[in-house]
Amino acid sequence: MRLKLKQGLNKIDDDNSSGVDTRPTNYTTVRIFGTDVIIAAIDEDVITNQPPAGSSKKRKERVESSRAKQPMPKQKRKKLKHEATFGAQPCLPQRFKEMIKCMDGSEEKLIIQKALYKTDLSKHHGRLSIPMNQVEVEFLTDEELKQSSKEGIEALVIEPCLKTRDMSLRIWDMPKPTGRFSSVYVLVTGWKSVVEGNDLKVGDVIQVWSFRVNSKLCFALVIVP
Repeated sequence: MRLKLKQGLNKIDDDNSSGVDTRPTNYTTVRIFGTDVIIAAIDEDVITNQPPAGSSKKRKERVESSRAKQPMPKQKRKKLKHEATFGAQPCLPQRFKEMIKCMDGSEEKLIIQKALYKTDLSKHHGRLSIPMNQVEVEFLTDEELKQSSKEGIEALVIEPCLKTRDMSLRIWDMPKPTGRFSSVYVLVTGWKSVVEGNDLKVGDVIQVWSFRVNSKLCFALVIVP
């Protein structure tokens, strides 16, 4: 607390005959040049124009309350680059690369990586299913797409054991319990022999790669160890 001189530097009237104490309630006296002077005590907060003690806490609460009412700026969500469902991009095994090179093949693309289901190995079904909604890249031309929907596309296929055979790629519309259809690519014509010749089992993970030889569509089937 600081001390401030009362206006006029009032003297102490020793001869105050009225009996009324005119001194401020909160005061002190100092002797200046032989004269006692009344000095009124002024709260430091008043002198410095600062709010009284405890008001800083209230001010902080008001500021925090006003911030809470203001909408927070929206953060821009980072665009994530599409990742294949099978994780990091696999590489075509070297033995397949060499074989495709000997065939003057090019444009290798990984179409799908999937686990084999019981229906994929069933003799009754006789096909390898490639669901369209799981295909990672477009691998057919517009003309091939129309052809596969009708009579199918004849394609050369490299088996996991590196044998080659002619197979057919087709599009089948599979009915759902809801009455709607889901379209899938299927590899047929000789698929039963591929299953038996490569000892494929339920749960085996297979990669289906496409490539071109003189623009002709071909496939490579790779079993992931």
